Amino acid sequence: MTIVYLIDYDINTRNGVMQKILQQSSVWVQEGHTVYYISTKTLSIYNSNLALLERFKPLSFSFGRLGTALQLLYSSFLLGKLLKKIKFDLIYTRYRLYMPFMTKELKKYKVIMEINSDDTLEFTLRSKVTHYYNMLTRLYVLNTVNGFICVSKELQSRFTYLNKPIEVIANGIDTSKYNLSQHVNKVPTFVFIGTPNQSWHGLDKIQKIAEHFKEYQFYIIGTNGTNTKNINYLGYLDQEKSTQIIQNSDFGIGTLSLYKNGLTEASPLKTRQYLACGIPIIYAYKDTDLKGNETFALRLTNDEKNINYDEINSFVQKVYHKKEIKEDARKFAVDTLEYNIKEKKRLAFFQKVLNET
Repeated sequence: MTIVYLIDYDINTRNGVMQKILQQSSVWVQEGHTVYYISTKTLSIYNSNLALLERFKPLSFSFGRLGTALQLLYSSFLLGKLLKKIKFDLIYTRYRLYMPFMTKELKKYKVIMEINSDDTLEFTLRSKVTHYYNMLTRLYVLNTVNGFICVSKELQSRFTYLNKPIEVIANGIDTSKYNLSQHVNKVPTFVFIGTPNQSWHGLDKIQKIAEHFKEYQFYIIGTNGTNTKNINYLGYLDQEKSTQIIQNSDFGIGTLSLYKNGLTEASPLKTRQYLACGIPIIYAYKDTDLKGNETFALRLTNDEKNINYDEINSFVQKVYHKKEIKEDARKFAVDTLEYNIKEKKRLAFFQKVLNET
């Protein structure tokens, strides 16, 4: 197959979304498929080696929201010209807001859309104007799509009414980039990876846990703050430094307040990083890949009062310094969370959609 990955970023951006996109597509290339990237941000086409093939000059003026709208409209108009530069079988994209020219062009091709969140809830949190615009136009976007891949069964249930091919593939990880942790700490040490100002991450609850268990140590990656005797805020770290902190920890903390985002199910990258290192986890939602009774994981309830100190302490004492628990966590990551496994399933769905539609 020849696949166009439609992205909203500069190809050189190194945020979590772009890392996932490049990791996914690298497996597709390894499996013998051809990939092109089209950036609606830079109006550029790149080949599988990330070499620039074609670029149109974007508009470069600023008139506030009006200027942003005009730039998006212009980009959507030029998308059609970019797509005609190459031959391909299908377009893969994440959910995007409606743009007249873009939607018109996408209707001409086979399109598979990745659903990572409930857009009706996500845009509510961003702005009322964006939310109302999305609600008025989202069906125009969804009707251009030939198939959906959702990261959770919960999200799948919110799109089945469209009666189109749909698959669930939770987020994965390249386990080859991580090693089984051999580190031993004198006191239980926890790590959390998060993003600033994301209330559903539950950083406030981690702070409460740290206040209660003063003998435990906590390292917070991705967020700045005022250090205490047992909380260390490390801010943004690159993958190498972040992995080192994980491998030097005893426990990884996942999202603790997902209910604030209107969801009950998720598959965050951070918990996959912890498990790839053999680090037991504490989380508070339904994980698409976990049953909820694993020896290396403590699942709390997904609500405001889910911090049960006795339950946490019991789990810590049960698995702390247990080599076999670490090995089980690592094995689970390799057998279930590995990118190669998930991307082969994604490619099979691509072929199914091509054959059926």
